[in-house]
Amino acid sequence: MNIEKIKQALNKKFKQENGRIVFWLDVDNEFNDLVDTLELESNYDDTQTIHIDALSHFEVKYRIELLEPNTAFLLYSNKKPSEPTRDWLYDIRLYAEEFFADRSSMILNEIGMKMEFRSVIAKYKNFFNSDQRTARLLKVLPPNSATEQQLELALIAATLKLDTATFTSILQTLLSKLSDDFDSDSDSDSDSDSDSDSEEILAELDKYNLTSAFWSFANSEMGYIVESKEDDEVKRSPTLQDFTVKLLFTECYQSLLNSNCTNDDEVVSRFKAHLLPIPTLEQIEAGYSADRIGLNSPRRAQVVSFISQLRESRSYQDQYNKLAHRIETDYEIASKLKLVERADKLTQVETFEFADKQLSVLLAKNIDTYDQEELNAIVAHRLETHWCHVKPESADTSYTSVYEAIKTAKQLFTLKAKYIDGLNFDSAKSLYRAYESDLYQFDSAYRSFTEHANYVAHHGSDILKKLKLVDTIEDLYVNWYLHDLAIEWGKHVDNDQLLEKWNIPGVLRQSDFYKNEVERIFQTSQVKRVFVIISDALRYEVAHEVHEQVNKQPRSKSTITSQLGVVPSYTQLGMASLLPHKELTAHLGNDVKYKADGLSTHGLENRNAVLGKYQGMAVKSSDVLNWTNEEGRKAVADARVVYIYHDHIDAIGDKSATENSTFEACSDAIEQVKLLIDRIINKLNGNRILVTADHGFLFKSSELQESDKTPLSVKPVGTVEAKKRYLIGQQLPEESFYWRGSLATTANLSSNGDDAEFIIPRGTNRFNFVGGAKFIHGGIMPQEICVPVLRIEHLKTTKQKSTAKQKVGVVPLTNGLRMVTISEKIPFLQTNAIGDDYKERQLGIWIEDQEGNLLSNKAPVLFNSTSTNSDDRTRSVILTLNGASFDRTATYKMIMWDTEQDDLYATHSVTIDLAIQDDFDDFF
Repeated sequence: MNIEKIKQALNKKFKQENGRIVFWLDVDNEFNDLVDTLELESNYDDTQTIHIDALSHFEVKYRIELLEPNTAFLLYSNKKPSEPTRDWLYDIRLYAEEFFADRSSMILNEIGMKMEFRSVIAKYKNFFNSDQRTARLLKVLPPNSATEQQLELALIAATLKLDTATFTSILQTLLSKLSDDFDSDSDSDSDSDSDSDSEEILAELDKYNLTSAFWSFANSEMGYIVESKEDDEVKRSPTLQDFTVKLLFTECYQSLLNSNCTNDDEVVSRFKAHLLPIPTLEQIEAGYSADRIGLNSPRRAQVVSFISQLRESRSYQDQYNKLAHRIETDYEIASKLKLVERADKLTQVETFEFADKQLSVLLAKNIDTYDQEELNAIVAHRLETHWCHVKPESADTSYTSVYEAIKTAKQLFTLKAKYIDGLNFDSAKSLYRAYESDLYQFDSAYRSFTEHANYVAHHGSDILKKLKLVDTIEDLYVNWYLHDLAIEWGKHVDNDQLLEKWNIPGVLRQSDFYKNEVERIFQTSQVKRVFVIISDALRYEVAHEVHEQVNKQPRSKSTITSQLGVVPSYTQLGMASLLPHKELTAHLGNDVKYKADGLSTHGLENRNAVLGKYQGMAVKSSDVLNWTNEEGRKAVADARVVYIYHDHIDAIGDKSATENSTFEACSDAIEQVKLLIDRIINKLNGNRILVTADHGFLFKSSELQESDKTPLSVKPVGTVEAKKRYLIGQQLPEESFYWRGSLATTANLSSNGDDAEFIIPRGTNRFNFVGGAKFIHGGIMPQEICVPVLRIEHLKTTKQKSTAKQKVGVVPLTNGLRMVTISEKIPFLQTNAIGDDYKERQLGIWIEDQEGNLLSNKAPVLFNSTSTNSDDRTRSVILTLNGASFDRTATYKMIMWDTEQDDLYATHSVTIDLAIQDDFDDFF
């Protein structure tokens, strides 16, 4: 025994607040010779040692209380005290300190715990053979009045070298090691005799007799029990892998119940064999079964909370994925979840990746049974769930893209249903206006669907093709929408003699862009400089997405309109038309050249010269993005008008090698144009910006058929320039299968140049398939000639508040929120529809107490409904409480947190009154 430690421990006792008298009980007579040699110190005048067994206790009492009140005493005894009624020193014992010098007691002294835990310390004595372990214990042990359970958790945590002594942190560490074991299993080519990481940890706990304590916590916290039959025919020991299986099965089971499944559903019954808590044999004989542990089991709520937190944790997310994939494979989860036949019975399930696969299949197969808002709500919810934010183990798909493809497919079906009687319009003007306000959404939804479907296919999955969704959408878009639109538009082009006047009442012409758009700004405001972004082939529906995204920003306001593009709708003519000019002329030679007031319009340098006559300049978008702040401001300092040329869509789409990436290029272009707008506002101090294009385009994903080609076996005499979608020349022939027109009419060219004519195939046809043929422009379809114009204004602070879109409001649908079960579905109303005045709101919702302690899971939910029907704008979240000890008289808080702003949106009072308790509470 270390004498110095005994001395230090005694002195520590004497220096406590009530440390004048210390009783030392030494029933084994180990320290009789030692006790008188100790040099003791206290806060009193003197410190004395009394062998109380050799004296009258009354005499001792008299000396302590009356004769020497300023002396500290160590009262040493080898005999257990008498009963209180016969013990003269009993009243002194009540306020005095106790000291024991056996090993367990010394340990308790060292860690600052009461002597009542001596038996607990003795149980784990091997742990304390290391000063290093003891030091780790002191770091994680709660101060002052630690309980036996807290001590055991701290012992386990110290063994595992953790900084936090909670069962959650301990179990997270063990499951992390188990996931590493699974990795090792899958990577190993041969059997190994070495222990796994998780087995080594459990062996470490077993070394210090802590294994049973761990499983005891697994039982008390989450209900994990393994029963052995009395006849020992079947004997099972608890294992970490079995525990993990039951944890995930239980969370999945609960999620199925939350998703409208019932105990009668076959899929639910397939999960019951592995649920937590598991009833004991006595419980089963008494009539209890796993079926009776339902929504209101506190332990089940703890399981759901733990697995949910593990899945959402940045530190443990990868480990969770490994565990889930292994269990999904070993326990054939796919065969179980395939039994679900309705998507609404899977909407809350996140445990296993296959839930998303099955849910997406059910949505696609039954897409006609959902209205748009219902499907949008399901997709919005699933996009916030786990497997949409991690790379699937098999890397065979992206669930985000699958869900987005299904949603946009539904949009196309909904749009078609709106025109169930066909695309019927009374004039070219009414059809053009319909395209501008509504029909463009066909192109937008098709682009979105195709982009997401391509992403899924490129990652090795054919799920959308297997479900026939790709073929169905292609048929709808190409063989119905484009086909019928081409026929209806062509009819009005002929009937309205559009090519003979090229004018639609109320629609500005592209050739007047500078006068109508740029000069208008200078005439109506104090603006000193206008920036014009011209993005090659930025068709109307793509620009519309730029418009929507700009309006989500509080500092900018965008309005969108269109202008009637020139024909043929191709780059050189469109770019020339957008420049300032008094007259525009065409000059035919080996090819076609255009001039604005006698200056060539081809190439950046020539366009810069044209703009120079109007105090303007031309620059490439890449230069603008590469400028430093100083370089940019210096470059535009003397310019009244800055034309910025951006080319991404046309650069990708107009090449046979890359045309299949057209829609991906559109998404990139949207981001690039937005970046240009931000750069102009933030770096170049621009307040007024125009965004437009030279032309639009047509695109379809499917391979071209011979019927897509307009026969033109020989290039007509007089042709100067021949492309897939148009020919330009003089004295061109006239045939019924194509249109012929004059550039003087369709591009407002001056007669001072050559008399240029064009021919273009009717509808969406091509003259030839040379080069890329899926991406085309040059013709007269609305997608080619409805050229966008975005008018963007940088708002001053006062205007930002009055014109910026507000986020939609969100309120609970029930007054006086009350939770009567551990898990509750709470409905919310989105008070406004997404539109011109309101934008979406992303919330995280949870329950906490008045001190801010988290009491439930955090449920993410996106409120983004565009419906004007309030019934369509409801969203529900499922909140599961952690534990079951709640005061029904207390008021708790439901937090509604705006995740985009990272700020509190609203709070609502919640009463928690768990009327029904766990069926098994009496057994634990």
